[in-house]
Amino acid sequence: MKPSSRFFSLRIAFVVLLFITVLFSCKKEEPVPPDRPTVEEKARDQLYKIMQEWYLWYDKMPEVDVNDYKGPEDLLEALRYEELDKWSFVAEKSLFESYFGAGEYLGFGFGYGYDDAGRIWISFVFKDSPLYPEGVRRGWLLTAVDDHVLSPGEDLSPLMGDPVAGVQKKLTFVTPDSSTVSVTAVKDTIKINAVLLADTLHINNEVVGHLVFQTFIGPAMAELDSAFAFFKAVNATDLIVDLRYNGGGSLNVAQKLGSLIAGNANKGNTLCRLEHNDKRRDQDEDIPFVEEDQALSLNRIIYITSRGSASASEVIINGLKPFMTVSLVGDRTYGKPVGMHSWIYDKYVFVPVSFKLVNANGEGDYFDGIPADDYAEDGLQYAFSDRREPRLRDAIIYIETGTFPNPGQKKVYVKQPVWRGLQQEIGAL
Repeated sequence: MKPSSRFFSLRIAFVVLLFITVLFSCKKEEPVPPDRPTVEEKARDQLYKIMQEWYLWYDKMPEVDVNDYKGPEDLLEALRYEELDKWSFVAEKSLFESYFGAGEYLGFGFGYGYDDAGRIWISFVFKDSPLYPEGVRRGWLLTAVDDHVLSPGEDLSPLMGDPVAGVQKKLTFVTPDSSTVSVTAVKDTIKINAVLLADTLHINNEVVGHLVFQTFIGPAMAELDSAFAFFKAVNATDLIVDLRYNGGGSLNVAQKLGSLIAGNANKGNTLCRLEHNDKRRDQDEDIPFVEEDQALSLNRIIYITSRGSASASEVIINGLKPFMTVSLVGDRTYGKPVGMHSWIYDKYVFVPVSFKLVNANGEGDYFDGIPADDYAEDGLQYAFSDRREPRLRDAIIYIETGTFPNPGQKKVYVKQPVWRGLQQEIGAL
């Protein structure tokens, strides 16, 4: 039962290596005789076989009677190694393929975050969102959903309706100029633009590229080519990559972004190594940097990070450390030094943790996150390009002076939206 095609995913939080294999082809038959296993039961049984063979912590799974569980979701929760595994999940096939393949999901097209008072701010808006033509942007304060006034720290997801197209919500905002605005939005298929911003900063008479990157999905390949062609054309000598809301995505995209940053001089060197359990050592693999036409020639990279920077984000942070000076501004990362193979069965996709990730020096195991060099709050009220935004401000000061203004470990307010499974990968409503 060997997977065939490969992708690498994560999103808020994750790395997911997608080995997508159609294990069976099931035709629906009506009615199903009572003694015939249901699709859910057959999927459950296949998941159990996969977990025994591929799960990174297979030897730490509790003993269970598979027949006690109705479907694969329940079984996965029973088998999960709770001490470390926060990421294995079962997803609906159509939604999974739509997100990772086409860069689409069902929603309203925006991300959000909390300040230290628990207020909810719009952190980004996709261009395909129904909110975008209404002028809603990062830095707008969300105060109410329909007639419900939001409480400090409230979980927004349950207020946004069922996961079906056509759900309508009235959202009330306070804008940056202190106006109150209400916008009615309808839930629909959203096309993601992974590059939220690609611009330049002029610092010390040099051009610095500035990339805000939200997710590692297939359609982002062309967006990255365009962004780095721009950076190359303006002779960018430094680069700030903002990954604060990036929970992961495709390994192919992580490999591309890592290669664009590392430069063609590092072609063939190892970005990351995949290490499996002792049953599947034959699947261990090095993922190298590759040649890219738009690659820059840099000696250092400055990342803006948060507790939401995960998986593929952490791969290109950890993976570049052996080859250049890597600096982190904002907060320590999420801490997901493992990844997942993925299998398709009927309407399901099984995504169990299947390997750990290390860099060319064998460094990994960052379950507590990768520490930052400079700690600063997320300036949710500021645009990404606003030099008053605390994390961008500190990155600029470091480039100007060579010194971090807020070095050393300190607590940054880290309340995150409550998401699980594929929604955690998407990182947006």
